[in-house]
Amino acid sequence: MNKNLIWFRNDLRIYDNTALHHACLSDVNEVMGLFIFTPKQWNNHCVAIKKISFLYQNLIFLQKELLKLNIVLYHHECTDFSNSIEYLLYFCQKNKINHLFYNYQYEINEKNRDNLITRKLHTQGISVKGFHDNLLIKPDKIKSKDNKPYKKFYFFKKKIIECLSKKIPICFPVPRKRIFNHDNIFQVCLIKNYNINFNQNLFPIGEKEAINKLKYFCTNKIEDYFLKRNFPSLNNTSMLSPYLSLGIISTRHCLQMVLNKYKTKSLNTILNSSWINEIIWREFYYHLLINFPILSKSQSLLTWEKKINWENNLNYFNAWKNGRTGFPIIDAAMRQLNKIGWMHNRLRMITSSFLVKNLLIDWRQGEKYFMYHLIDGDYALNNGGWQWSASIGSDSTPYIRVFNPLRQSKNFDKLGVFIRKYLPELKMVPNNYIHNPYEWTIKHNYRIDYPKPIIDYASSKEKFFLVYKLAQSFLTNKKD
Repeated sequence: MNKNLIWFRNDLRIYDNTALHHACLSDVNEVMGLFIFTPKQWNNHCVAIKKISFLYQNLIFLQKELLKLNIVLYHHECTDFSNSIEYLLYFCQKNKINHLFYNYQYEINEKNRDNLITRKLHTQGISVKGFHDNLLIKPDKIKSKDNKPYKKFYFFKKKIIECLSKKIPICFPVPRKRIFNHDNIFQVCLIKNYNINFNQNLFPIGEKEAINKLKYFCTNKIEDYFLKRNFPSLNNTSMLSPYLSLGIISTRHCLQMVLNKYKTKSLNTILNSSWINEIIWREFYYHLLINFPILSKSQSLLTWEKKINWENNLNYFNAWKNGRTGFPIIDAAMRQLNKIGWMHNRLRMITSSFLVKNLLIDWRQGEKYFMYHLIDGDYALNNGGWQWSASIGSDSTPYIRVFNPLRQSKNFDKLGVFIRKYLPELKMVPNNYIHNPYEWTIKHNYRIDYPKPIIDYASSKEKFFLVYKLAQSFLTNKKD
């Protein structure tokens, strides 16, 4: 009889879990699970407290679900990845583990950790099997004719739709109950500082809740997603990002649910739909991280980015963080982030563009701040999104895009419903002034506890283009 160990990380589910499926293929093998907390490493990686709390509560749920399958999930707290390697070796030796199963993580520190533990376990005669569980398509399948990875989303999307049209990835079923009974049911011990500090109404705990949210979205919201997705007050997004970031639900499951809903539509139509497009963006950022390890080191694919002369004004940065810039849509979005640990995707683009292109603050500072607060913080997506917003990443457009916060505000929160929700000090401002309340206070000699705009948008935009063109000129001069 062999003993199989599943090393859980960001895959906290039992349905469609590749490592769990393969570990449970044989009924004669005993299967156990392990999750290792690494708070010092998480702090170094700027993981939000809300995300850690959400992780722990979902781990408790997973533990109970695995017990129904006669699989015990153990957990242990280490300091960092180095310490976790030592403990994993100890755990495998103590429990006489024959095979270790896990799903890949793609950040550089995680990859180095996994490579090291694989080598160490092999010397002990323990086999290790890793799986691309977090992707729809394996990285080596999405390459150009020259066998190079794609840097532009348009070409990546075209290729991945081509692959999916030929073969849709399957979802692995929940494993059968193991034949081994455990007399001493493993009791969960609450770990200090991991208690609930997130909104459970927005983000209920457990894989079953994640699946219910997916079903509800596909039943009630996905039809109008294209028309309503950009309006933060309409609540027409799936809100599944925290579950996807921890692997509480898989992208394969998401794709399968959409395919089941639209059985009468052509596969090509479904794969080109708006919500699946977002899933493909997620896939794209993961493939970028895999193929270009420098992204894990907060570097850009564009060499001239190093020549940008950031101003990094601390007062501006603090105003941005605290929602006190004098631009209501920016401030409401930042207060949403600070309050619930989540931000609407359109608002993520507006706020990040504003920080980089109007305040001239290094995108890495914004990237880090988001990670420290997002319950759905995911390095690949957050890094990719910030580089896209800073126009130093994989944007396919031939021009540099700058979001005008006033225009965005009027387009996507015309009556100021979202703005007033997070900026109650503006509740008395009339609709026609809600996007520029300072103008109203001057015109009517009215005082409110809200700052005037910290910058002039037009001049800040002009300065930004000059700074970027100067940085790009270094590359041109170098070529000459």
